[in-house]
Amino acid sequence: MKTSAIVGSFLFGVTMPVTAIGSISYTDTTIKSQPYSSDTTLKQPNLIIILTDDQGYADVGFHGSSDIPTPNIDRIAENGVVFTDGYVSFPVCGPSRAGLLTGRYQDRFGFGDNPIVAPNDPSQGLPAEEETIASTLGRAGYTSTIIGKWHMGAHRAQWPLNRGFDEFFGFLAGGHQYFPELWDVTDLSELSGQWDGYRTRLMRNEGRINETEYLTDALTREGVDFIDRQSHGQPFFLYMSYNAPHTPLQATDEYLNRFSHIEDEKRRIYAAMVSSLDDGVGHILDKLEEKELLENTIVFFLSDNGGAIHDNASDNSPLRAAKSSLYEGGIRVPFAMQWPAVIPPGMQYHEPVTALDMMATIVAYSGTNPAAPLDGVNLVPYLTGEIEGPPHEYLFWRKSREDWYAVRSGKYKMLYRPGKEPEVYDLEEDIGESSPVDLDSDSHARHHTALMLDSLAGWESEMKDSAFLGLLRMQEYNRQNPDRFNIPSPFEPDPYDPVIPDRYKLVWAEEFRKPGKPDENIWTFEEGFVRNRELQFYQSDNTIIKDGRLVIEGRRELVANPSHDPHSDNWRENRQYAEYTSSSIRSDNGFTFQYGIMEVRARIDTSMGSWPAIWTLGQERRWPENGELDIMEFYRINGIPTILANAAWKGDGRQPIWDSEKIPLDHFLERDPEWPGKFHIWKMNWTEESIRIYLNEKLLNEINLDEATYPDGFNPFRQPHHILLNLALGSNGGDPSETDFPISYEVDYVRIYQPVD
Repeated sequence: MKTSAIVGSFLFGVTMPVTAIGSISYTDTTIKSQPYSSDTTLKQPNLIIILTDDQGYADVGFHGSSDIPTPNIDRIAENGVVFTDGYVSFPVCGPSRAGLLTGRYQDRFGFGDNPIVAPNDPSQGLPAEEETIASTLGRAGYTSTIIGKWHMGAHRAQWPLNRGFDEFFGFLAGGHQYFPELWDVTDLSELSGQWDGYRTRLMRNEGRINETEYLTDALTREGVDFIDRQSHGQPFFLYMSYNAPHTPLQATDEYLNRFSHIEDEKRRIYAAMVSSLDDGVGHILDKLEEKELLENTIVFFLSDNGGAIHDNASDNSPLRAAKSSLYEGGIRVPFAMQWPAVIPPGMQYHEPVTALDMMATIVAYSGTNPAAPLDGVNLVPYLTGEIEGPPHEYLFWRKSREDWYAVRSGKYKMLYRPGKEPEVYDLEEDIGESSPVDLDSDSHARHHTALMLDSLAGWESEMKDSAFLGLLRMQEYNRQNPDRFNIPSPFEPDPYDPVIPDRYKLVWAEEFRKPGKPDENIWTFEEGFVRNRELQFYQSDNTIIKDGRLVIEGRRELVANPSHDPHSDNWRENRQYAEYTSSSIRSDNGFTFQYGIMEVRARIDTSMGSWPAIWTLGQERRWPENGELDIMEFYRINGIPTILANAAWKGDGRQPIWDSEKIPLDHFLERDPEWPGKFHIWKMNWTEESIRIYLNEKLLNEINLDEATYPDGFNPFRQPHHILLNLALGSNGGDPSETDFPISYEVDYVRIYQPVD
């Protein structure tokens, strides 16, 4: 919608001019950081966000619930403040959570729809350039975890550990079955439909686990365990992203038995689900007390949108409508906060606030700044009285697919569709939005409406269209994306065609699908003892293409050295035998490239003695002057198995300069204990300015190429390179004498993409 459509359509009898609009700020970016407490010894506060899913406004005790007791949720309200006019930024799950996690209106980055489960599509979810609370707090030394529902994208680049979180326990989709016996989808590669995402095994970090508890109880257990592992020295962020009481309506007998008095079956199950998460909130608060962390921990509680009253029998009284609506029942939610060290208990705050404010609040006390301007504000000075007046002059909502807008300013709420007269309510007098204000007879409301329309036009001009086709347009998306679920099993070669990055073209690929030896027009074999005093004798016999992969096999076998000279000082010659064999192939006679994306999918053996590598060498000059790029190396450093991402070039004399990143294998095993048995994607993005090396979408190393320019002007990384794939044994790989052989290094494919001209 164009800005002029908003400004020009409100012409129904407005007689007063709209003035002083230039002073309106559409984005609240000022963050105040003076805490209420006079205790200057307070450390960075911890942050816990407890988010429920589709919970009704009236379904908490602090809003008067009579049939569903929530004593533990009410503890947060009693210990701090109830935001009676607390809002989320969208009336359905995904966009609301995107706003919460970034502190920015989700329409600023095109997140205007519920994303669908599309593990092959990085656009279906949170854009890479948007920073999450976890990423921001990570720069300030916080440890962050998400427990529960993610819903920010199923593509690996969007998984929580690639978006700033240190830990993850939960699921990627927008909902989930609650009983473990229903979790029969082992991996995303098994998905064939949207709702299969509700049946996946739960994830711990980046691996799959076999969970046995009722889902809400399992999430609570993990949240409590995370708190239990925290020390007093390092601040933490816990995002308790419950999916209860979202459908499907499923509860255990333990919770159902508490509500046998409720006759309506849906309401009874819903009540049991709310009760289970209320128990969870209690366990979390109890653990904070036990660890003496309660005082300096900010705890927010809210729902991600209004209750889905027809689907889950929730209660939004006295609000109008429900989930997916811009009436109050879709966007006003139960919302409470505590910070005992700073905020007095038992407060009620009646000015409009938003879930966007949570990030701004914690950032104000964390010691770091967000990467982009926030739309929320620090709420604490308003709660303590240091700042008077409302935190927001305007709050905005947009459902762009329906061309429907809402604005809250003071006591007035406007709902608006271009071409129609605004629908305005005085929420102080009419919280249920039953009778619109008569703008013809109420000049004050009419003037305020004109201001709201004009502010909406300014805000709208800063927003973006939806960046993806969401859940409501899934059939259209499926027609356009027939490969939506085409991702390989992590344990098998990829049978699918390459997914070409935007604005790139595939210029070369080796898929290793023809059985036999590698293409001799491209690949040549290294022979004998070659480098680094390694133990293996390279020979072509150890390489074969089978079952859609290149297999390089390391063997323990005795091989005579044809170059043996017992009187030589050269280690390549004075060895009479080799006790191990392997292979190394290189493309220098058949393929070279300069710049672009190199992507290799491979599975490496992490046994003692193993030293697999994916690397390139420059065509001109000798090593190290020709430049070496190690997209992947695995070996042991001081006995510790390590993944490396390196670049090397000539320094003084013949000594190389290394730009190296070293990540212990344990880092990856903590994310996924099955890591060694899986294929992984190593990627190098090579431009004239820099080289970035990634593993499974995670940046490992970035090399500034200017630093490698020699005094004569030659730069080894601004020339064509060829590719090497090899499995070395011994040397840096460690002593293989106790290793069971054979071991294998498997390469699924090598692909080169370059920018479209």
